[in-house]
Amino acid sequence: MQQPNEVFERARQAREEGRFQDALKDHLWLHEHALDVSPEWNGVRLSFALRDWIYLAEQFPAARTALQAIRDRESARMLGGGATVERFREIASINEALGEVPATHQLFLALDAVDASVAEQCAELAMNALVKCEDFQLARRFLASPEQRIAQLAERLNGAAEALASQPASAAPTLLAFVLNYAKEVRLVLAVLRGMDENDEADNMKKAALEQIRSDGLRAIMQRELDNPGSTLAAMAKQQEQDGDA
Repeated sequence: MQQPNEVFERARQAREEGRFQDALKDHLWLHEHALDVSPEWNGVRLSFALRDWIYLAEQFPAARTALQAIRDRESARMLGGGATVERFREIASINEALGEVPATHQLFLALDAVDASVAEQCAELAMNALVKCEDFQLARRFLASPEQRIAQLAERLNGAAEALASQPASAAPTLLAFVLNYAKEVRLVLAVLRGMDENDEADNMKKAALEQIRSDGLRAIMQRELDNPGSTLAAMAKQQEQDGDA
């Protein structure tokens, strides 16, 4: 039985060699069947695999059409009685990869109309689309307690930092991912509040987001990241460049 990692590399090689139809065939298999073989592959399926699919689509328009067809099929299932958080996650990830975030906003609106309880479960996944589409009123409805949301996010980051503290240096990228995700999610909370002209509350939540980080080092990084998004990765790139010149 073929393994997802092998198919992923085969798809990449086919794309680089200009065998676009073969590459698309492999991407379709990965998206539809990889989890049957390796359930733990879900993260790669909705990130790196979609990224490579878009690389293929830039050279082979049929690949984009195929990905849109999957998105449309899953959206129909979402609204036809098959609504789940994981299905919404898949659709939102595809729309993000396609650069069609407004489609996630529209799906969430439709889902809220037909199944408000599932929409509430999917709200966290939809928040990025709601903010990008400036639907702050709907976003605020699903952000009933900004303080509680910040506390939940901080607990995730603190827990990850403490769990990884005893790990080797190779765990640093994992911690970085938690840091950047925390910054992203906090910025969404602040954007919703500012979009509703709740500026004082936004300032309070930014302060709380920093105060609830238990590590002084991570708090300093987060301060810079919230004030200047992208500063963490920029600093790392600069350091790597300096190390390379040394």
